[in-house]
Amino acid sequence: MHLFRSEEHVLHWSGYRHEARDGLLSLAQVRTIFATRRFSERLSGTYVSRLATYRGEFLATLAAVTAGSPFWAPEPPS
Repeated sequence: MHLFRSEEHVLHWSGYRHEARDGLLSLAQVRTIFATRRFSERLSGTYVSRLATYRGEFLATLAAVTAGSPFWAPEPPS
């Protein structure tokens, strides 16, 4: 993960790849994703047993925040 001051800063970064542009998220977007129970409940004693129940909320939030970008599409569970 790389944090930058602005999108312009990212575009001038020597490691920038144009095909990854859909992967750019604002700090507010990242905060929204990490506010889901998949992340906020990690210290709960029942986290592992409930992890599957958090998947739907996480995927819905991820799709909403990233506007359904294929860049952020998770791999199907194996």
